[in-house]
Amino acid sequence: MTMPFSLNRREFVRMAGVAALLKQAASLPTVAAQSTRILPGYAFVGVMGVVHGVHVYAIQNERWSLRQVVLSNAPVSMALHPSRKTLYVLNGVNEYQGLPRGSVQTFSVHPGSGHLTLQGRQPLSLSATMPRQLTVSPDGKWLAIAVHGGGAYNLLPIAADGQAGRPCGILKETGCGPVPNLQDRAYPTAVLFDKTGHRIITADLGSDRVCVLSTEDGLATIERHEMTAGAGPRHLALHPSGDILFVANALEGSLSSYSYNAARGRIGTRLAHLLGGFGDALAMHPNGEFLLAAGNGEITTWRIESSNGDLSRMHSRKLADLGNSSELSAIAITPDGSEVMALTNQVIFRIQVDQACGHLGQPLVAESVVNARSIAILPASPNFA
Repeated sequence: MTMPFSLNRREFVRMAGVAALLKQAASLPTVAAQSTRILPGYAFVGVMGVVHGVHVYAIQNERWSLRQVVLSNAPVSMALHPSRKTLYVLNGVNEYQGLPRGSVQTFSVHPGSGHLTLQGRQPLSLSATMPRQLTVSPDGKWLAIAVHGGGAYNLLPIAADGQAGRPCGILKETGCGPVPNLQDRAYPTAVLFDKTGHRIITADLGSDRVCVLSTEDGLATIERHEMTAGAGPRHLALHPSGDILFVANALEGSLSSYSYNAARGRIGTRLAHLLGGFGDALAMHPNGEFLLAAGNGEITTWRIESSNGDLSRMHSRKLADLGNSSELSAIAITPDGSEVMALTNQVIFRIQVDQACGHLGQPLVAESVVNARSIAILPASPNFA
């Protein structure tokens, strides 16, 4: 079959890079079927190196095996549907189809191999450029997106077949902060559904606000919570109980906890506030006892006091000690809580987590990947082989 278009130089280089990666994946040994420990199963890694794309790795015990590479423009954020049958990839681009907007790709996930098949690519609203993060509602019916360049939020419906639909809710933000260049206007960076599934908690680095939005009639603001001027809220995490909100502030380098009333959609009093460079990444441990925060090439485990939201430092682990570049872009905890994956601009690290005390093991290189930016982890099915 002939291609109905000609390749320019950039496209040719990208396609050549994908072909080389696929050849590498085909030559790698397959994962042994007789092993008994089968977690997490698969890792989908968004890469913005020479070739932009999603790398699919099969994982069994300590072994990572590259299985597939699919093209994807600037995969800055990814999220799995609760059914685990669909992967959504956010394209952090300035233009799509000749218009100023980003987009979302929908991929079906093969349950036996983890392979991805593109189902569609949905444009965001006009001027929704350089989106930063997407998240899926607990019931799997909505996608919420933080749009950094356009200073807005988009809400997209998810059809029964998993496809992302056209934006049905658009909310434009305004405001600014005291830090020149970084806070000259609103810069939404994070979105998070609360336990009700009908409200979205958002972080805006530019305007120093954490807000609560309602999805019941498009997108509407319930509350605007003003942060410390110049804090730059960037990452959010919610305790499994649903009543403690954690905020990592990139510009101030601080970590804060707040009470949260899901029934009313209200952010309450500040419970804890810690300074020290924790603004690069944030992840909640599945057991609800620990919060992991990253900054300055270091990951720190905090024990959460569920009764009052206080945080106690348990252990820290530096990535710079390994001699690799330690610019960190994301962290993710495996579904069983046994490991944290840390994405840097050179490698992906695997770090064991002691679930009793929060101690972090020695970082091990899982894979050498340049400019890995996002990750989603899929537990293996019982029929994994």
